[in-house]
Amino acid sequence: ETFQQHMSTVVGDVLLTSAFIAYIGFFDQRFRQELMSKWMERLDSVGIKYKEDLSVPEFLSKAEERLQWQANSLPADDLCVENAIMLHRYNRYPLVIDPSGQAAEFLMNQFKDKKITKTSFLDSSFMKNLESALRFGCPLLVQDVENIDPVLNPVLCVDTTA
Repeated sequence: ETFQQHMSTVVGDVLLTSAFIAYIGFFDQRFRQELMSKWMERLDSVGIKYKEDLSVPEFLSKAEERLQWQANSLPADDLCVENAIMLHRYNRYPLVIDPSGQAAEFLMNQFKDKKITKTSFLDSSFMKNLESALRFGCPLLVQDVENIDPVLNPVLCVDTTA
């Protein structure tokens, strides 16, 4: 692929992948594909070029990142890789619905060198774990979340005045 070919589709490719990151995280694989198709149709209708064979995982991540994720117990299917990309690129704290426990296992492996702590609102040492994570900048995985405890609101909203 030549530089000119790449440059002719860069605007459309960036629009599609940006929309993917911003809007698609809530949806299942089927609906993600439908949205991408609709967005591609819209780009076609306004004359913006994009790569027909655009691979979101390849565009938004490096091969070595994907290999590292797989080494940390992330399944290699597109849905899991797309979710890992969103986790990696979000600047907010994600809510992960994980009935199988695969995401929790992946996150524990991915952040073990940063001393990730796994806790729950039901854990008697929850406040101690939260305080420690905030003080030392360590990741915190809160499991079994039915409702957000109000004590987390300033943290989730990045309110440093509270």
